[in-house]
Amino acid sequence: MCSPPAEKSGFMASNLPFQLGITGGIGSGKSVLAKIFSLLDVPVYESDTEARKLYLKPEIRKQVENLLGTKAYRPDGQPDTACIAAEIYAQPKLRESLNAILHPAVGADYQTWLEKQSHPYILKVAALLFEADIASKLDFTALVVSPMSLKKERVSARDPQRPSSQIDAIMENQWSDEKKMALADTILYNDENHSLIEQVNQLNTRILQMAGK
Repeated sequence: MCSPPAEKSGFMASNLPFQLGITGGIGSGKSVLAKIFSLLDVPVYESDTEARKLYLKPEIRKQVENLLGTKAYRPDGQPDTACIAAEIYAQPKLRESLNAILHPAVGADYQTWLEKQSHPYILKVAALLFEADIASKLDFTALVVSPMSLKKERVSARDPQRPSSQIDAIMENQWSDEKKMALADTILYNDENHSLIEQVNQLNTRILQMAGK
């Protein structure tokens, strides 16, 4: 007996926009990609950026402080991301507990945002697209890859206060590009040999066709 087709959670099952997910390791260039897509008027949801906003919600702050202590927030009320990173990458169980607080909140926030969008497709940027099983809820995924040396150089330039040991710890706790390449629907190369703008333009055309526009 034939099995029934799996239910689709994206635009094929509703009037939601087509959902394109972008992921990549730290320093790979996800934010640069997001900026290029935004110039094409594609609505962009950056999970890390929105997660930082959610830290400010009283119910989230209470849970974070119960987990990490009041040191997780600066005197001005903003999350101390350097302190949080130092804690969770030194203790994997803390990282899992923090993800259990933030991931459901980000997921609910994204769904609310998604339902307000009218563009043919949207872009969701998430570092843990595959690790957190976010990809299964999207319609198409793209992985941006860069040489390891270039990624480390970018992160060091962007976050000079971040010790190299912490950068290494973050990279070690993310799936390898090789593992994610086997899961992604397409690969984007952010290095010195490929035009990122050209690749985005080609992908934009492809996604619009897939979205039926």
